[in-house]
This record gives sequence, C-alpha cells and structure tokens, in this order.
Amino acid sequence: MTFSITFCQQAGKDKLKNQDALFNGNSVFQYQLKKAETIELNAEKIMLGVADGVSSSPKSYYASRFMMEQLAQCQQLSSAWLRQAQQALSQTLSSRYLGSSTTFVACELTQDGKCKIINVGDSRAYKITAEGEWQQLSVDHTILNEMQQQGLADKQTVYSGLYNGLSDCLVADENEIAFRIAVAETELVQGEAILLCSDGLSHYLHSDLLKKIWQQFSTNRERLTICRKMVKKHRYYDDFSAIICQF
Repeated sequence: MTFSITFCQQAGKDKLKNQDALFNGNSVFQYQLKKAETIELNAEKIMLGVADGVSSSPKSYYASRFMMEQLAQCQQLSSAWLRQAQQALSQTLSSRYLGSSTTFVACELTQDGKCKIINVGDSRAYKITAEGEWQQLSVDHTILNEMQQQGLADKQTVYSGLYNGLSDCLVADENEIAFRIAVAETELVQGEAILLCSDGLSHYLHSDLLKKIWQQFSTNRERLTICRKMVKKHRYYDDFSAIICQF
C-alpha cells in the first residue's frame, strides 16, 4: 500500500535550534524551518513520530532527535520497546547531559488500517475522520490532567500555567524509569487520517480552529502550511512539528 505523508517544522521565536524532532517513516528531521512537504511511502507498515525536547532540561534537542532515531529502527511499537529506548537514551546521553528530556508520540500503521499510538508527555496524536471530526488518541501527561483525573480539579476552572507542566516524560537518567506510557489502538478507513504534533501546534490552535482549517483547505500540505503560519503570528510561539498520514 502507498501511504501519503505530509509534514513540516519550524523553530520557536528567536530560537537557533528546533528542540522538536520528527520521523516521517523515512527520515528524521530537526529543521529550523521545513516547509510542508508530502511524500509517498509504499510499505506494508510504517512508523511515524514526534518528540518535543523539554526546554528546561540540558541540550534537550539531543534527546528528541535520539528518540526519533530509535523509532526509525523500531520493528514493533510497544511499551516494552519504549522503555528499552529510554534506557538507551540514558546510556548515551546521561554522562554528558544528565536529565536531558523529551516528550514522545508515535504511530504504527499497517496497510489494513490498524493503528497503534504510544505517547509519553503532551505531544499529541489525533484521528481525523472523513467527516472532519477530531479525536484525540493520546493522553496528556500534565499536572493539570492528573489533578482532573484524581478529582482535584475540574475542566471548567482556569488554572495557573504552572499546572500545564509535564508529569511524565523521557529523561536521560537511568534512575528515571517510573514514567507512564499511554497506549491506544484504532482502525482507519479510507478518507481518515492520523496527525501527530508537538504542543507547538496544540497549545496555539484550538480544535475548533483546526476543524475550520481542514474544512476550508483541500490538501494536507495547504492545511499544515496555514497552521504553521498561524502559529508564527503568536508573540512567543514555541517549536512546531506536525505530521499527517492520510489513509
């Protein structure tokens, strides 16, 4: 089967390096600016992923790129594989950059439409139906989301940005092994798509706006181009990475 994959990136405001990295099923990208591009991959199964280096950690762009390079070699996506990859991250980076950290979201998609999503942190995976509905498949590992799950906060109340901090991520530290992994499975039918992104998209463009963009523009290349340009209009925009696979 031929998979149609569209992707793009841009570094955050005044940043010389993009702390995000992505794997488009063929190559790892970590560009300051990568305009939207569509490629076609003929395969029985593909892997796609986005990693967002945690800015408060040392040299986080190394961690995000390392995890995407690991994904490029992955044969079967699973929680066990991800824990092994985190150990490899620790063994490779901890001696020089102890604590270097990244989020992670990846998709394994087969030619019959079966799709597995694995994530740690707040980089997201969405299923976009043929009717244009957006369904979040990933779990946000944030302090606020954890508080809501425990009944300590409700979704209607506005909280300090402090609570948007990560509760879980991948860290280059052999002692940091208690991170939680979210796993989801779904199936795609013709006309549906999977979108993976860093929070440089999801924090700036709300789902209602994304739906309008998808309705207004007919190609994924146009859609991601508009998203990237709209994010850039924000005064202090973050690193941005997004990848779509159209089924």
